[in-house]
Amino acid sequence: MSGDEISFVTLPQSGDHRQPFPKPHIEAFETPLRTDMALDYLEKAGALDGVDRLDAMEATLEDALHVHSAYLVDAVSIMSDLGSGFLGEASYASPDLLLSSLFALGGALEASKQVVSGDARHAFALVRPPGHHASTSNPGGLCYFNNVAIAVKQALSKKHINRVSILDFDNHFGNGTAEIFYTDASVQCLSIHEYNYESFGIGHYEEVGHGEGRGTNINIPLLESSHDDSYNSAMENIVKPAIQSFEPDLIAVSAGYDPHFADPVGNMDVDSRTFWMIGKSIQELVSKLGVKGSFWVLEGGYNLFTLGPSIHGSLEGLRGNSKPSLWDQVDRHVHEELLSDNLEIIEKVLETISRSL
Repeated sequence: MSGDEISFVTLPQSGDHRQPFPKPHIEAFETPLRTDMALDYLEKAGALDGVDRLDAMEATLEDALHVHSAYLVDAVSIMSDLGSGFLGEASYASPDLLLSSLFALGGALEASKQVVSGDARHAFALVRPPGHHASTSNPGGLCYFNNVAIAVKQALSKKHINRVSILDFDNHFGNGTAEIFYTDASVQCLSIHEYNYESFGIGHYEEVGHGEGRGTNINIPLLESSHDDSYNSAMENIVKPAIQSFEPDLIAVSAGYDPHFADPVGNMDVDSRTFWMIGKSIQELVSKLGVKGSFWVLEGGYNLFTLGPSIHGSLEGLRGNSKPSLWDQVDRHVHEELLSDNLEIIEKVLETISRSL
């Protein structure tokens, strides 16, 4: 297999974990249909033609312990055996929770392994449940094991991987990933997410890392309803220069597609053109910096019809192809004042980065 190819990791079984709520509860949108319908779309659209297909293997509890406390791992296991119960905000147990979580983690580990071993330049793990809200000791936000963080830890155990950049473009701040690596100088965490400046919360741009990790945590908190243009500005002005400066050996991506304008959980205003742009940016960074490659792990994205085209856009970007014309790309009103406000936020982020160095 050529090292320029893409590996695509899927669940050998969709995993039956689902939370005990009907819609419109947020928990009800994270179901097996997410990966099932996205995969069906990608296959029918030819988006996986020429891609090396792999099945996720079931990870072990010991794998999860590389990042998580024994208490969290035991809690997920015990409550899965019980078949129900509350683990954290918007995170409930089901009889299939543990098996689904271990297969999701196994998919992330396989995606990382494909790139670190040189078998692929880029890899994408189409797995669920998501992981980026899971911190060292707490599940939350539909997440139980932090798939990306554990895969990054595995990669860093290899002699030729000393520094990793993580880009998280999910609509929601990846607080778990930030917490896990907040003092780790070998891991750079960059997050583009929605932020409410009238009701402050975590994910602010002043959170820059601590101790040896100071300067490695970069938050880009954009306003609700942010358009594709604001994401372009964030990538060009902050993400790409920051990754170039960090000079990672590997790039990991928490691929959350809920910033899509049609997503029922997110509140942003982008479509598959932005997800193509992010994929193309990562492909260019890998080529320019001589990075080993990138691996992507699905996080959010809860519209069953737009998740497939969104991932399709990212894959075309990773291939280095021109922007595809996909059905979700519709003209939407651009609020110039919102663009201007986001540019001011980006300037504040840049000022904060310069102070933290």
